[in-house]
Amino acid sequence: MEIHFIAYGTNIKTSELAKAFPEVKILGYTYLNNYALEFVGYDGHAIATLTKKRGAKTPVAVWDFPEELRYTIANYEPFPYLYKKKKVSVKIGKNKLYGYIYLNKQKLRHGKPSEDYLQVLRDGYKEAGFDEKLIDTALAEQPKD
Repeated sequence: MEIHFIAYGTNIKTSELAKAFPEVKILGYTYLNNYALEFVGYDGHAIATLTKKRGAKTPVAVWDFPEELRYTIANYEPFPYLYKKKKVSVKIGKNKLYGYIYLNKQKLRHGKPSEDYLQVLRDGYKEAGFDEKLIDTALAEQPKD
């Protein structure tokens, strides 16, 4: 079984991940079920993460990483210090694919990302064909700490 990298934040935008890993390729875009997009960290510096939420769905990009780069993506995220990795499955068309998502494991308050960060995320959503309003909805619906 092949394992892929499943991105939900700024790594949805192909040019973002390609800067660090020009040899990877995008397999497609889909939704990850039962996870909600949230932002954690200080206002103006918050980053995307996911939380389990029944019935939610979050846009994701599915990346194929060559075997020799799988350790490198873990360091890029940086795993295991800031993130934990979780194996999940998604469907692209009729194909069920397995991969890892990286979830922030720090106990951070919810916050607002910088405008630059949000713009990269919006560009990624637009590039992938996702509705950018989903980002605004996630910001509006996240818990108030």
